Amino acid sequence: MAPLYKNDVRLNRPQDVRRMLSRVINYLLTTGEMTNEKAKAINALSNTTLKSIEMGDLQEELEQLKEVVQKLEGEGK
Repeated sequence: MAPLYKNDVRLNRPQDVRRMLSRVINYLLTTGEMTNEKAKAINALSNTTLKSIEMGDLQEELEQLKEVVQKLEGEGK
């Protein structure tokens, strides 16, 4: 069985988690027959992927808000 990744996986950001989970889901979908266990795993991984997408979106929004606050603080001095 070929590895999903050639190198070590680094999960530093929500986007990294999403990418890794997507690869695992795709792997499960393309190997062998669909079993109940596989379907349950894909469901759980999909839910986790959705949460990582939400976290990534929230992280981006927070960074944008921080930039706005820093800009406003700079103008107030």
